[in-house]
Amino acid sequence: ITRFNYFYLYSCMNFFYKYCLLFCCLGWSTLGNAQNSTVLEYNLNKKYPEAQYKFSFVHITDVHIGEDVDDYGTPGYFNDTMPAEDNSKPVVRLKKAVQWINDHIDSKNIKFVVISGDLTGSAEKSEYQMCKKILDDLKVPYVPIIGNHDIWPYVRYQDEAPYACGDSILNEVFADAFERNKHFFQNWNDGTRLSRTYNPETGLEHYFQNYSFEYDGFVFYGLDFNPRYHVKKAEPGIGPEARLMDWAGGTYRWLKEELKNNPNKKKHNVCFIAHHPVTDNLLFIISGFVFDWQDYVKLTDMLAPYKENLGLWMAGHIHIDYDYELTNNIMHVRGVAANKDFDSSRFEIVNVYEIPDVSTAVLNTTNKGRVDIFPNPNDGKFTIIEKSLKKEAVLRMYDLSGGLIFEMPIKDFLHNQESIQMDLSKLPKGLYHLTISDNEHTLSQQVILQ
Repeated sequence: ITRFNYFYLYSCMNFFYKYCLLFCCLGWSTLGNAQNSTVLEYNLNKKYPEAQYKFSFVHITDVHIGEDVDDYGTPGYFNDTMPAEDNSKPVVRLKKAVQWINDHIDSKNIKFVVISGDLTGSAEKSEYQMCKKILDDLKVPYVPIIGNHDIWPYVRYQDEAPYACGDSILNEVFADAFERNKHFFQNWNDGTRLSRTYNPETGLEHYFQNYSFEYDGFVFYGLDFNPRYHVKKAEPGIGPEARLMDWAGGTYRWLKEELKNNPNKKKHNVCFIAHHPVTDNLLFIISGFVFDWQDYVKLTDMLAPYKENLGLWMAGHIHIDYDYELTNNIMHVRGVAANKDFDSSRFEIVNVYEIPDVSTAVLNTTNKGRVDIFPNPNDGKFTIIEKSLKKEAVLRMYDLSGGLIFEMPIKDFLHNQESIQMDLSKLPKGLYHLTISDNEHTLSQQVILQ
């Protein structure tokens, strides 16, 4: 039996089950949730023997700032500015989420926040600005992922951009947030985010929002599967479907190379953050909300060899909660309902557990992108050993929120040509981020003062 035929046999047997499940879920998300606020929790890898808790982060999705407003902020969508006040439901609910997170950073050990798409209602610059203004109140770093509503700027029923340029607006508005993230996360890789990539489907160049970063031994990929062609209806913007972008500089090929070459893959420590889920749910495929069957097969075939490394695929888009294992247990997929649909907001805390892996842990100690610090953790006194640094390199120290504490040429710290003696014992105990940059490269490492 062919894989294609198997898919349809499988889908027919589960059609009525999934149909009922879908509409029950839709009913819960649009009716019951208006009165409830639920902070969900998910334990990544906890089921595995000897798994050890590492940290927690928050996943929010489908914020939709500016939704149901024909023209948000000042007139236009390119150079408009956000309103001075906005008491709409999306704004109020995102502010409540930010407040709750700030109030529980210590008790829940929250290290950062990811927002998996649909930051805006119609990709107006003013909507992006308001979203950023609210997110900037977070006391931990945040990572914005692009969604289908963020792609094609328009003023509803009046005017729209000549092409899908929301990705460049996102780059502009969130520039300083991404810059802070480079200093907070380990091995930040801008990927295709800042590169103009030719899209054969549109004949234009776009900034596909694909990038990666690491935190405490876990690898995260922010992925952009949003098409850039116009919706196939007499409406503004793009449609809800997902596309692999299988061409030079496109999402699929970039991710394929990243998974092949990333040296820091360990047991179930690789996580994806995307607006679209990957699923074989026939109803979602027929409705055009996700990847079509061919793209689904191609993507899962590419991921399958790394199933021992893959941990979690986080998404939104469907505006319901969903939770399932991907085909052949490739990885777990977990989606969260839209934050904007809940009176007191809705999001999920992901509690991350590490599976011991001695062999890969040894390999990680030689990661070329990190500063070699000894001892770490420490009492504020430690030694940096790095033979390849140039004397004109600059050492910078950042706090947990990405704020610069100090910067100084390393020649001012050099004990000899291969080591730097540091004394930061006057700083408060906690987690800091240290970088050393010269004209050729940047090395970084987290420093734990205890």
